[in-house]
Amino acid sequence: MKTDHREGDSYTDRLFHWLQYKHDIPITIETVIKPKVFQVNMNGRKLLLKGYRRAPILQQQLDFFKEWTNASQMASCPIPFPDHTFTKSKLGCEWGLFEWLEGRHADFRSHSDRKQAGRLVKLFHRTTEGITALSIPRDPLYVKWERRLEQFKETKSAFSHYQKSNIFHEIVTVTDKQLNYFADHNWGEIEERAWENHDWLHGDLAHHNFIVDENNHMKLIDFDLLHNGPRLYDEIQLAHRFLPYLEDQRRTLLNYFRHSENNNLWLEGVLVPADLLREWLYGYKRCRAGEGSLAVHINKLEIAWEQRKMFVRYAENMLK
Repeated sequence: MKTDHREGDSYTDRLFHWLQYKHDIPITIETVIKPKVFQVNMNGRKLLLKGYRRAPILQQQLDFFKEWTNASQMASCPIPFPDHTFTKSKLGCEWGLFEWLEGRHADFRSHSDRKQAGRLVKLFHRTTEGITALSIPRDPLYVKWERRLEQFKETKSAFSHYQKSNIFHEIVTVTDKQLNYFADHNWGEIEERAWENHDWLHGDLAHHNFIVDENNHMKLIDFDLLHNGPRLYDEIQLAHRFLPYLEDQRRTLLNYFRHSENNNLWLEGVLVPADLLREWLYGYKRCRAGEGSLAVHINKLEIAWEQRKMFVRYAENMLK
């Protein structure tokens, strides 16, 4: 058994002792993936055991998968415990089991993986439209980005310390400008229409949430951010994930998303460098915790920003 030192042996031992002896579930831990997420073995089958502090997040997934008739072809599905229930409550969490998918994470440097991921997301959107499970409300994308920009502004002192204030101000200025363009639409009406249609979003289209098996078949995992909303949000997020590998192949990026419902609005969203801010904030937090060099992290952002500016100039000309 691997040990997650952040949670400690006692938490893990108590959980599995409770499952094995209180509920007579033949379950053993194989790997601690991260806090409250375990690869387990139950009756000789590999599964994922995941704990949720907020029970509605798990319940929404269970309700959603009951209605998604195509789920087994496209996703890691919830699995019942031996007593045919789908949840167990212990140690302040609601626990659920999910199918374990053998394979590799998608590699967005690969055209084949990007193409397959794009198709899978479109198929997910099409086959889940109309599912009436109760959706957990989430902020519109521009509100989420405004909050992220404010968090980025709070790291100004790091740039000043390394004499990189010009980069900081340039990123803030461009992000403010592009975010204002993107936010200046009738998002209330757009979101309301998506809710009425029961349009579903995955909400976290990072490469590690696409699993490719030995037959090159791709599936989605981790539906914790599942919610109703405009499909455009998923499309923008996926484009941001592709963009670092395609900033010098701009036409290729556009081709992946040429069937977006509103190409200009999609492009306005892609022009907001929210993904760079996300990566900066993630790395900044780690550096502050002593898990990396802040000087190196700023240098990586500087390189990424120089590449992004070329894409921004290119795309802005398309919107004129």
